[in-house]
Amino acid sequence: MIARTLAVSAAILLVLCLFAGGSHAQESKAGSYSKIPTVKGIETLAAGTTAPDFTVRDLFDKEFRLKDCLGKDSVLLFFWSFFCGPCREEIPMINQVTSEFGGKGLQVVSVNLDGREMKKAIDKFVVNEKVAFRIVFDELAGDSFLVADPYGVAGTPALFIIDKKGVISYSVVGAVTPEQLRKEIQKATSR
Repeated sequence: MIARTLAVSAAILLVLCLFAGGSHAQESKAGSYSKIPTVKGIETLAAGTTAPDFTVRDLFDKEFRLKDCLGKDSVLLFFWSFFCGPCREEIPMINQVTSEFGGKGLQVVSVNLDGREMKKAIDKFVVNEKVAFRIVFDELAGDSFLVADPYGVAGTPALFIIDKKGVISYSVVGAVTPEQLRKEIQKATSR
């Protein structure tokens, strides 16, 4: 357990060092959101790409597998960190689209990059913010994250909308407006 905690801490420290050493800021088109530090040289999966399947565990230790959603629903993947201010700015919007589209052809799944060691803090956050969407924990496999690395997550927040066929229909690292997100969700769920 201590070795795993150290491995997760080392991975987070490595990511933070990369952000500080080789990052650039990304800002929404509207310019009203916080600047997002991103790691240069990482290719985020683009629209038209088949979404990599993954299996991880959620906040309640239940298994989540992307493949189980496909064919039935589109999926909004929201990558975030508890320590990411811009991610926290987006939580109310993700909650809103969850209540608007959840159960109507869309599953909303947030992928937390902090590790299960942060579960108690995230549990409190879920209650305080009235989080309505499912939270899963990304996991380290060696030096790589099981979910974030295959998706090319270069910074947080990062959003991917995956249609029912398992194809990414929209991806963005950084802030997105509620209007843009709704438009992209409607496109994906109507396919």
